[in-house]
Amino acid sequence: MPCWLPVFFILANTVSGKPRNLWRSRVLRCAWNNVFMSLPMLAPVGSDLYRLGCQLRCTVFMDEQGVSEAEEFDGKDDGATHMVSLLHGNVVGVLRILWLPQHAKVGRFAVQRELRGQGVGRQLFQSCLDHIKSRSVERIMLEAQVDSIHFYQYFGFQAYGGDYLDAGMLHRAMKNY
Repeated sequence: MPCWLPVFFILANTVSGKPRNLWRSRVLRCAWNNVFMSLPMLAPVGSDLYRLGCQLRCTVFMDEQGVSEAEEFDGKDDGATHMVSLLHGNVVGVLRILWLPQHAKVGRFAVQRELRGQGVGRQLFQSCLDHIKSRSVERIMLEAQVDSIHFYQYFGFQAYGGDYLDAGMLHRAMKNY
């Protein structure tokens, strides 16, 4: 299996278009805030990382939230880019990116229950945004569970339209454009 560590650094975070030292900023920020340091990376379909990410999706969406298997595994995984977050060799975060003509769509975003609120999701989502931008895609949308809207607002996303039920939970569409 290829080493994805260089990808982590290539998918450089940017602030106002200016590259910054990822290693120093993340390590110092994590140490200063006592936040867990996780490593976001790509998880190609069929890889062990992808399968472990799917297990986490099952745990979070199916077991915790009651989503059906048919709704969770909707047949769109093969054409998507998948990312996972590793902590001590374990997959603790997962998401997928669908590449649509009008925008990239982020979804199936989950973090292990015990690590929510510890920075794992922020690190993974920021790496996702950086990866999307590295492919010269600026327009991004997602469908947020209503109680998570504030998380995405931190990254500049704005809700639009009304609330709607998806898999029995209230959602609202969000976009960064």
